[in-house]
Amino acid sequence: MPGLILGIETATAHGGVALVSGAGGIVGETTLLSEEGHSERILPALEQLLKLQGLTLGAVAAVAVSSGPGSFTGLRTGIATAKGLAFSLRLPLYGIPTLEALAAAAPSGAGIVCACLNARRGEVYRSLFRTGPAGPVRLGPDAIVAAGAFAAELPEDCLIIGDLPPRWSEWSATRNSRWHPAPELANHPRAAAVALLGLEALRQGRPSELGSLQPRYVRPPDAVVRRTAV
Repeated sequence: MPGLILGIETATAHGGVALVSGAGGIVGETTLLSEEGHSERILPALEQLLKLQGLTLGAVAAVAVSSGPGSFTGLRTGIATAKGLAFSLRLPLYGIPTLEALAAAAPSGAGIVCACLNARRGEVYRSLFRTGPAGPVRLGPDAIVAAGAFAAELPEDCLIIGDLPPRWSEWSATRNSRWHPAPELANHPRAAAVALLGLEALRQGRPSELGSLQPRYVRPPDAVVRRTAV
């Protein structure tokens, strides 16, 4: 089965690997749940997935990886793994924004989607998209906002997908009943969505990011914040 796209997701505790065919069908996917990171599990999971499908790495045509925002350690793990595979196999590499992969799970007729992830420290990563036949269409850049300001920026009749911030039920009930959360199963970025968006990047002839891809933290890593404060 030639022309597979490998997707790697390690931006959150719900990581995974997936294989997508050139026709856009999901060949296989393995989900990993680990609060301690995925560094020791991602390659064994890929090896097992290939074995279950009777495939080898030689069937992979491109690699796509979730590039952030998300866990700083998780992003570094995923991108380093993806770069290593792409370099050794001489394959194109595509970084897929994590919030875009989240938004890709929204139904095609959902309208405006707010993809969000818990950034901790009372903050939320979020980005707005409009659903379309070819996938999510970005309406603005990824941003980090205070959880208390999250609701004030939401457009009406918006689907919320991802980690709901604290007090979500209170905001939804008292300020805008037309906000609605996505089903729980859609609230974690999936490796399959990363792979499908990587397939679209390949179809569009987007240049490989093998030499240039870096994690999209949105907020500076903790070490940088502490160094700046000194």
